[in-house]
Amino acid sequence: MTKYATAILTLLIATVFVFSSKRTALALPDYKKVFFNIYVDKTATDANAKAFAAAANAKTGRCFVCHVNVKKLGEQGLKSKSVRNNYGKAITQFIDKDSVKAMKKEDKEKAMAALQEAIEKTGDLKSDPNNPDSPTFVELIQSGKLPGDGKPDPEDLEKAKAARDSK
Repeated sequence: MTKYATAILTLLIATVFVFSSKRTALALPDYKKVFFNIYVDKTATDANAKAFAAAANAKTGRCFVCHVNVKKLGEQGLKSKSVRNNYGKAITQFIDKDSVKAMKKEDKEKAMAALQEAIEKTGDLKSDPNNPDSPTFVELIQSGKLPGDGKPDPEDLEKAKAARDSK
């Protein structure tokens, strides 16, 4: 009897593990991977390239290249990474996560090429579209800075609040 109980418990734990890990496996890690392949040079000798690689790999970098740390917003219960900064929002002019997910199902290489193209196009945009003198996102990266401004996109913030308040 204990053999059956052990087997059932093992299956239950494995099932919980598999299903809980699938919920967090979105297309978003692909964004980070492609972004890092384009902009992060681990062997760089240039001071700005080294500074950018360090900033992008820091705990405050990584996901916060595109997103805002919702814990710092003073709003309780917001979904993690539900709020993008100006760079994360700018990428959506060219591609969105649902498109990447759909393309990956058909042709992963084509999806990654489309994502790379979108990230490269985003780099050419002004970091502040309301200020023609603002640097492009690539210029920020080349100067050793993260492209995002760390400020929440107002539309994303409102959506995140609405989602939180509807529960």
